[in-house]
Amino acid sequence: MKQKTYPYKVFVCKDEKATAQACAKALIKIVKQKPSACLGLATGGTCIPVYEQMVKDYQTNHTNYHKIKTFNLDEYINLNPLYVHEGYRAYMNFRLFSQINVQMKNTHFPHYKQPSAYETLIKKSGGLDVQIISLGHNGHIAYNEPGSSLNSITRIITLTPSTIKANSRFFENNQKMVPRKAVSMGIKSILAARKVIVIITGTGKAEAFKHILKNKYDPQWPCSSVIFHKNVEIYVDDKTAKAAKYK
Repeated sequence: MKQKTYPYKVFVCKDEKATAQACAKALIKIVKQKPSACLGLATGGTCIPVYEQMVKDYQTNHTNYHKIKTFNLDEYINLNPLYVHEGYRAYMNFRLFSQINVQMKNTHFPHYKQPSAYETLIKKSGGLDVQIISLGHNGHIAYNEPGSSLNSITRIITLTPSTIKANSRFFENNQKMVPRKAVSMGIKSILAARKVIVIITGTGKAEAFKHILKNKYDPQWPCSSVIFHKNVEIYVDDKTAKAAKYK
């Protein structure tokens, strides 16, 4: 039986900064509406300005994060000790957690020794109220690379050469230092969130955005799976929207 698809909302913002501001505002709104919300968070360059805006709001408006729980999408496996600061726990601690009043015991990451236990933990916490995702140039979401199953859950993934190359910018452009594996939430895990927020910035992501706009699922473009979710908001900068020929 053909899987049902749903419409999604697209918000075109003036530039990358405005896109991050709009995305942060959407996350903050959820926290204010539900102080004990479960937030699914992402890392990568795209999300840095989002967290900067959340910190700025916290400093100005004192949004309360004391009761929230967070669940990050993924984490590297066998990260070289020289680059421990590039781990996603370190990223989140530095970019967000250390600058708001979240309880560190309520911040979670998947672990390679027991990947499926992450699914259980999320369910015990009541499920994700929102999951924010950005897109890889090849359309991956989290580390669900092209060809990943729609039914995939948290598991160990081997990174593709294109992803290793893209991530090398965080490792002094040395691809040999980029971990080959990561533990990542699956597509099914992501789509189980009650709301999915997609942030797309930079014209290099236009091709991936195009594959969402086709409204047709393509397993070689995992990002296209969001068409199966009932509540999706896409925030994209104007240049990228134009490059993807979004009208």
